[in-house]
Amino acid sequence: MDLHIRNQTTLYFIRHGQTRYNIQHIRQGVQIDDYLDTKGIIQTEKIIPIIEKLNLDIIYTSYLHRADESVAIIKSKSKNPISIYHDFRLRERDFGSLTGKPQEYWDQILPNNKELETMQIYDYRPFGGESVENVRQRTFSCLLDIVTNHTHKNIGIFTHNGIIRLLLFHFPDIPRIYRSEDTDKDIANCDIYEWEITEGRIANIKSLLK
Repeated sequence: MDLHIRNQTTLYFIRHGQTRYNIQHIRQGVQIDDYLDTKGIIQTEKIIPIIEKLNLDIIYTSYLHRADESVAIIKSKSKNPISIYHDFRLRERDFGSLTGKPQEYWDQILPNNKELETMQIYDYRPFGGESVENVRQRTFSCLLDIVTNHTHKNIGIFTHNGIIRLLLFHFPDIPRIYRSEDTDKDIANCDIYEWEITEGRIANIKSLLK
């Protein structure tokens, strides 16, 4: 008998714990694959009781160390065993040659970079990176696969600032159900967002892929 039969599919998007580059406000993307710093480990350990209350059936994670390590910490200390899957499509964006550059450099090369990020119309292909359309396609194709393969499940998705920002832009009604600490970040490390999937919303995602 399946004790985890549910009436709906719920996705929980969780940003990884802090890294030293987060503190320095340096964009890591996919090219800087660093581990959590001490505070990031503590942040991740603090959300373990929250994760357990969510009764997750499965966890998907980006392969990048900062997300993968966050999941490993939770798995090692959690009372409930959870199956872990990695998906390449959940990785952070590729900023190309802008990776690792300080904000002053970004402002010099792309004076309107903050506006482009806010409006989700960025395009880093001229620098050898990705465009927002590249990121949108891979992110939503991943979510469609997850929802299709795990209907009526509670699913944790450990990913990155850029991926969560994209989702919140297109679906602003996704609520943040946990905030790790007082911070000036709009999407803080270890924030948790809950998205209850309905048939209508799945259709909306499909339309974005056309």
